[in-house]
Amino acid sequence: MKLIFLNYRAVVLLIHSIILLSICLPLHANQSIAFFYGRPVPVNLLSHYKQVVVEPDNMDNLDDLHAKGTNVFAYISIGEIHPTRSWYSEIPQSWILGSNEKWGSRIIDLTQQGWHDYLINKYLSKLWKEGYRGFFLDTMDSYQSAVHDADGRVLQEKALASLISRIHQHFPGVKLIFNRGFEVLPEVGRYAVALAAESLFEGWDPAKQDYTEVKEADRHWLLDKLRQTRDQYGLQIIVIDYVDPKQRELARKTAKRISDLGFTPWVATPRLDILGVGLSEIFSRRILALYDGQEYPEGLQQTDVHKLLAMPLEYMGYTIDYLDVNSGLPTQSLIGQYAGIVTWFNNDNLRGPINYRDWLLSQIDSGIKIAILGNLGFKANHTFLQHFQVKLSQSAIKEPLKIERSDQIIGYEVKPQPKTRGFTIWQASGNIDTHLSLIDQNKQSWVAVFTGQWGGVAFHPYVIETGYEGRQRWIIDPFKFLTKALDLPEIPVPDVTTENGRRLLLVQIDGDGSSNKAEIPGTPLTIKVIQDYFLKKYKLPSTVSIIEGEASNGNSTDRLTEVEKVARNIFDLNNVEIASHSYSHPSTWFPKNNIDARGDDFNFSIPDYKFSLEREIAGSVNYINKKLASEKKQVRVFFWTGDGLADKEALTLTHSLGLENMNGGGATISKDEKTMTRVPPLGYAIGDQFQVYAPIASEHVFTNSWQGPFYGFNRVIETMQLTDSPLRLKPLHIHYHFYSGSKIASINALQSVYDWSIKQEPRAIWVSEYAQKVNEFRSITLSRRIDGTWDIRGLNKLRTLRLPVSLGWPDLENSEGIIGVRDIKQGRYVHLLPNHGQALLNTTSELPSSTYLLHSNGEIGKWQKTAEGANLHVHAHMPLELVIASLKRKCYINWRDGKLDGQQQNRSWKFVFPITKLENASLVCH
Repeated sequence: MKLIFLNYRAVVLLIHSIILLSICLPLHANQSIAFFYGRPVPVNLLSHYKQVVVEPDNMDNLDDLHAKGTNVFAYISIGEIHPTRSWYSEIPQSWILGSNEKWGSRIIDLTQQGWHDYLINKYLSKLWKEGYRGFFLDTMDSYQSAVHDADGRVLQEKALASLISRIHQHFPGVKLIFNRGFEVLPEVGRYAVALAAESLFEGWDPAKQDYTEVKEADRHWLLDKLRQTRDQYGLQIIVIDYVDPKQRELARKTAKRISDLGFTPWVATPRLDILGVGLSEIFSRRILALYDGQEYPEGLQQTDVHKLLAMPLEYMGYTIDYLDVNSGLPTQSLIGQYAGIVTWFNNDNLRGPINYRDWLLSQIDSGIKIAILGNLGFKANHTFLQHFQVKLSQSAIKEPLKIERSDQIIGYEVKPQPKTRGFTIWQASGNIDTHLSLIDQNKQSWVAVFTGQWGGVAFHPYVIETGYEGRQRWIIDPFKFLTKALDLPEIPVPDVTTENGRRLLLVQIDGDGSSNKAEIPGTPLTIKVIQDYFLKKYKLPSTVSIIEGEASNGNSTDRLTEVEKVARNIFDLNNVEIASHSYSHPSTWFPKNNIDARGDDFNFSIPDYKFSLEREIAGSVNYINKKLASEKKQVRVFFWTGDGLADKEALTLTHSLGLENMNGGGATISKDEKTMTRVPPLGYAIGDQFQVYAPIASEHVFTNSWQGPFYGFNRVIETMQLTDSPLRLKPLHIHYHFYSGSKIASINALQSVYDWSIKQEPRAIWVSEYAQKVNEFRSITLSRRIDGTWDIRGLNKLRTLRLPVSLGWPDLENSEGIIGVRDIKQGRYVHLLPNHGQALLNTTSELPSSTYLLHSNGEIGKWQKTAEGANLHVHAHMPLELVIASLKRKCYINWRDGKLDGQQQNRSWKFVFPITKLENASLVCH
């Protein structure tokens, strides 16, 4: 072999450059780390980090975190023990050197061989058996507080090195992170994967119980030690700094300073029980919503915080955890796990008001933002109000009242009218932003809607105006108020209304009226009319259900009824997904529910039948699967009946059967009732179960409970328009029953709705696909890396992000899992093709100049960039359409039937295929 030698000077320069790079650049740039010692452990959020250190006593789901690819380290105090440890009584007093008064712990004599044996054989072996393969060794230098003579310290250091060596030998392959321990690095540094140190820039003074900036001399000493350790031992250097959680921006700046030095940062609180800031920062999408269950004995579904406040929060990208304050309040810190807390009470009569008041203050003191709507829930005193920088009025209101000040948050749908009834009279006493204030005849001023550093308040009667027949309109702008009060950042928003740049379209047929006779020539069954006039004609993907009791008409033989014959034919159609609408169509699914005014109280009377949840759900599904469906195509969805609201037991049963579920909800906003109060949220959670709401109400509502006018379903077009502009809040949704095929007026209305919907260029999908996206919306997690990259996880069926204009455009060349974008008046919609459930989004101020997907009615299965375009797989429920954005002079697609030239439309190229599935195709633009 012939060797080629560089000249000596070149070699020296090369080596010098490598050394400089190793000093200036992070050696472990991708080894992000988080420390979380609290309970419960937020596995989905912590999975954004490559390494996580946990308190093993608080860790209940180690396997889940491992399964997400995170290396988990157990916290081990190697040189101290705290009396709160369950095994503290097993430690002989002879092993104790002294006390750490600042932390209330006992310092261990490391020369005690019994301590070595106990730690390895009893404690660490137990953790190893549980699945831990990494240990974070803390308090390695605690002996220095108790041993002051040089000889004594040498003995402690030798014992410490011996203990670490034994740990390394006893647990093959164990990963160790040292917290300092500089003195023993020559002996055991080779056994560590990283070294951590606390308080480089910002620290915590346990004596004063206060945050403090690290003195310059101390910082320089530590910085020198860390650089020496990195350079000599090649270890990842982790720096843990402490910053008041109320100063999130300082935490970000501190993390950036640490990272710029080539170290791995973690900036949190000294208890390490919050999600702090590291190489990644979690942007929590969860909001804790509190309500008083005493006000709503009929259940969560009727609460104002659910019916009115959830939808605006979901639109902004947040998901809601509901909590009845009477069931107990969380004791752990909520910082980082929740983006904020919202409360909506309608009186000041909470049970246990003192406990709730103290809890509320503790949350405010911790730095989490709180938005209070309606009433506070209890009578506040002067001491409490000081936290809000307001005070109680010392005198009564002298009427008449007048509006003193209002801003852009006020008058969203209706302007406020001065009222005193139910008004909590507080006056400003400090630095708050007043959005609505009133003044009386004596020139006294009262605040009704205001925000401060802690959050915000919007008091009754200036939140919602309730008018004739309980009709409601927003006085405050809920979007702006919540953003201001909770200080919500603009984030990429997971979106369930749109995919690949097109508004989603669902067709849902509830089974009611399948046996009715149509009032048209020949009086066919309504189910036959729907089949012939709509399912076969329009060929839209449709999720169709039947009610067993109606379809079978009590027939238990193998012979099919006329309804069953048509149902079987419908279920055989390629564009139909099968659903069940129960056995007897119960009007309610749990006793305490009251039927909503817009609900359906119809129920089949079946002789000798007593309600059974198993029979209604599993029984009806089994009936359809065995009698009406083919083996290759079975029931996938269950549509709730009656009031459309299910309890946990019913939801659990559908889930166990592998079914998606939907109904209830249903937007009814119209030109006559143009208010966001008529746009419901995505659904509601009961425990670990979730009911998906129907996006748009059915014709039952638009025809006044099928009393007429029967052409009334035309007005659903208004609802679909108003849920699209100015904000796209819901997908297109044609939701009706078989009885709509019974009258000429209703058939004509339905045809108008179909024709209009198709003209909107939708992406048509089945209900099960929509339900999966909604469920996924709730579990998606979001973080932003220190370089500005957004890391979105938990993606699969949900493949759209709505990007706030302030964040710019997707940088397609430097992102992963991003295949295109469409900018329309409703928003900037980013198209995803996630890799293993993850997408990485970088943004730029420039419109993409490369070739990308603009919009399509199909689902992208593959999008592999090439020099001239992309290799792609796409499938749709309808004949496939693709629109490609490209500045090139010509675009075409090579597919199985040859070459299809694109139709040029300004900066884009449109492709229309006669097929629904495009495989092994290549897009070429040049």
